[in-house]
Amino acid sequence: MNDIRTAERQALGLHGEQLAAEYLTRAGFLILERNWRNRHGELDIVARDRGTIVAVEVKTRSGTGYGHPFEAITALKASRLRRLLLDWSRSSGVRGIPLRIDAVGITLPKGSAPCIEHLRGIS
Repeated sequence: MNDIRTAERQALGLHGEQLAAEYLTRAGFLILERNWRNRHGELDIVARDRGTIVAVEVKTRSGTGYGHPFEAITALKASRLRRLLLDWSRSSGVRGIPLRIDAVGITLPKGSAPCIEHLRGIS
């Protein structure tokens, strides 16, 4: 039973990340990487928004029964994202370009179109 729920959550998360990447591309972002990892964690999406490199945290929910997707981004999580973006910047050789952390929250209610919200500069 737990394996089924884990698989469902993973599928929901992957679907949300794909929707977020498509949304960001339509908004003019250039996707540089998806699911970049190191020993400190993972960045869902790394993109370029004009002259800024942006790490985008994607949170997807099938409804609001467990709260709004953005509620899952705590101060600790934001701090970890900042560190990861700095790590990505160093490993990619990116220097002298502004860095930013954004969040994309996606709610996928059954029978309705996805609700996609984008917060810029959360940290």
